[in-house]
Formats: sequence, structure tokens, C-alpha cells
Amino acid sequence: MKKYFVLVLLLIFIITVNIISCKTFKNKKNAGMETTAVITGSIVIFGNEPFSYAGIVDINGTAYNIIPRSTADELSRLQGHIIEFTVIFPDEQIQGYGSLPGGTVTPISWKIIQ
Repeated sequence: MKKYFVLVLLLIFIITVNIISCKTFKNKKNAGMETTAVITGSIVIFGNEPFSYAGIVDINGTAYNIIPRSTADELSRLQGHIIEFTVIFPDEQIQGYGSLPGGTVTPISWKIIQ
């Protein structure tokens, strides 16, 4: 009886360690992987001064945050143009005030279309 009890405890321990290690591996495997995409849209300013921020609104109406702030400030001068952006969707997404439905993007290049 004592052998079975020890065997069951050992089995439960092995299963628990296996589950924890699989979850940890999955999180590490996906960490650092960023998705690149091409978005066609325009620059729109959201919020009210002094808390305004620039975002991208694509042709489907989905709005995206722009990070870093220096890139957003540079792109804000291109309001009124249709632009093709090549963007990266970073792992860290903005949440709370200033978050937009499309998520956060980092533009790596852009071309004015119109």
C-alpha cells in the first residue's frame, strides 16, 4: 500500500512538472516573434491636446497605435495623404488610455500613394 501511495505521488509530480514546463516552453517560443504586415491607410490624430496621439486608420476603418512616439510625431505631418506602411506588430501592446482596436504597430517604412 505504501509503495502505491509513493508511486501515485511520483506520477502526480511528474505530470505537474511536465505541464508547467510545456507552458513555459510555449511562452518562450512565441516571445520575441513579431509579425510584419503592409497597411494602406492614413494618419489620424486621436485624443485632445495635450494628450493627443497619432494613429493609422486603414482603408477598412481599423485604427492602430503608432510607437515609438518620435515616429508618430514624424508621421503626424503626413495627415491627409494615403500611405502604404510596412509595420511590425510588437509583442508588447498598449493597453488602457490610447489603445486602439487594431493594436500597436511600429512603422518601419512608408510610401505616400496619394
